[in-house]
Amino acid sequence: MPTRVPIEEPGSPWPFRNDRGYEIPNKPFGSLRPLKVIAIGAGISGISLAHSVDTDGDQIELQIYELGGDYGGTWYWNKYPGCRCDIPSINYQMSWSPNPYWKEFYATATEIHEYYRGLVEKYNLSRYFKLHHEVVHAQWLPEVNQWELNIRSDDGAEFTDRCDVFINAGGVLNAWKWPDIKGLHSFRGTLCHTARWPDNLDLKGKRVAIVGSGSSGIQLLATVQPDCQKIYHWIRSPTWITSAFAEKYAGPGGKNFLYTEEQKQRFAENPKESLKYRKMIESELNQRFRFLIKGTPEQNAALEFAERDMKTRLKGNQRLIDAIVPTKFLVGCRRPTPGNGYLEALNEPNIQVYTQMFQEVTEKGFIDHEGSEVEVDVFVCATGFDTSFKPRFPVINGKGVNIQDMWNDYPVDSYLSIAIKDTPNYFMYYGPHGPTGHGSGAPMIEAMTRCFMQMLKKMQRENITKMEISADAVKDFNEHRELYLKRTAWSGTCSSWFKPGPYASPVMFPGNRVLIIELLTNPRWEDWNYTYGYAGNRFGYMGNGFTMRELDGRDTTFYYGLLDGKDEQPDYEDVRARYTFNILAAASRP
Repeated sequence: MPTRVPIEEPGSPWPFRNDRGYEIPNKPFGSLRPLKVIAIGAGISGISLAHSVDTDGDQIELQIYELGGDYGGTWYWNKYPGCRCDIPSINYQMSWSPNPYWKEFYATATEIHEYYRGLVEKYNLSRYFKLHHEVVHAQWLPEVNQWELNIRSDDGAEFTDRCDVFINAGGVLNAWKWPDIKGLHSFRGTLCHTARWPDNLDLKGKRVAIVGSGSSGIQLLATVQPDCQKIYHWIRSPTWITSAFAEKYAGPGGKNFLYTEEQKQRFAENPKESLKYRKMIESELNQRFRFLIKGTPEQNAALEFAERDMKTRLKGNQRLIDAIVPTKFLVGCRRPTPGNGYLEALNEPNIQVYTQMFQEVTEKGFIDHEGSEVEVDVFVCATGFDTSFKPRFPVINGKGVNIQDMWNDYPVDSYLSIAIKDTPNYFMYYGPHGPTGHGSGAPMIEAMTRCFMQMLKKMQRENITKMEISADAVKDFNEHRELYLKRTAWSGTCSSWFKPGPYASPVMFPGNRVLIIELLTNPRWEDWNYTYGYAGNRFGYMGNGFTMRELDGRDTTFYYGLLDGKDEQPDYEDVRARYTFNILAAASRP
């Protein structure tokens, strides 16, 4: 290794640069490198990120691109009748802006959308977003350690933008498509998808076909059943239908209820009591993870209750029981589908339930499995989303590989659901191997946001130009995850949106929500590889030997403890006058 001979800058009284080209930055320790961050998505994740950058970011330029025309993500797009969250509303909000005026225990999509859109207005966050802008391509540029994105505006014009860090906050429940059904688009009545519900569609008195028995189909059917002349519905695979989450604190039988005006007022006037109420329910949600572990008393009890409850709600209808009550996988293998009112509705006289799929769709309706044509007025596809976790557009990583191609079969190379191997300066909200199977997404999004803010600040403070998860960390995480998940109900022979096939390994986090929040709160920095500025010297951020603390008014003797808990330079005049005089007086005595 060559000797580094100091080289003096002209006019400098001290060595300034060595022969390798390393220079002492003329900046104090604690200086922050300006950082350009681009994110996609104006849903809960994007709003959380914008708020944190706004309140806790320094020298961070944030731009968020959103395909749609409003804020709120999936709660903006999904507007079908009966659409609501299966998590209590009081726990599906941001901790930094609790709403004391939720109308119902389980809020509607409309109310949730209004809440999150209201956060953008309340905290003046709209300046971070560009609506009607779709990111169509992203590529890592190794020569400059930046991302280059191609963006298309709603007028069709395309342009490029660059950033130091790219954050995918696009979510999973956003990529809908028409199902592959023979003759579907030959139908001359009203054809719609629950993910793009027409504003003026009224099903009252109509003959309606509803394809899909997942969450959206269940909520829709239970809601519109009393008003429709006839509903035709297909149950193609068994699934556990349960009450919504935290049913212990819901109404009788786990049903929804309206908060009283008195309760809302107490929430508004007693923030501490409101917080205690939220924590009580959140604690119940966290405990649900126990029933996902095979052989536990909680799992056995959940299985016994769910089977008995479903059969009771189906009123002993054996044909329906055989079609929908699972016998080959445990409760939790698929995310339990809350469906208050759905099972009861299946026995109503205006509901025709098929257990065998129709042959094709016609101009007037459909040809059933026996070959008879049935006419309908409205054909609804409640067939969900592409939940493969693949990016919705090409993302070319540090190896020049499109992540879409890497994940054609099964994503195995992610870390804690937030990062991907060989993909520098790229972070994800709720990527594969995340805690998607239980509990509220809102606290998880906040935890991920806090983690990302720590990462951004580390990159700024230490002048890190490239940060990527190490291959060894990914390998070790996957080894632990694969083995652990075998003890969970997720490993059963079912398919779901977090389990791509009956015999595939679940795309889940190996543990409960409390564990991953702990990990995100205290990142393992040793799991990452770093490239530094300052000619690659990791200690260049030490700067000119001084600290920002001395320049911005903070206490330079903080290591003695802070006065009144304030990290600011104290005013010493009171003690200087009192004690300096005594010392001088004592020194002048003979």
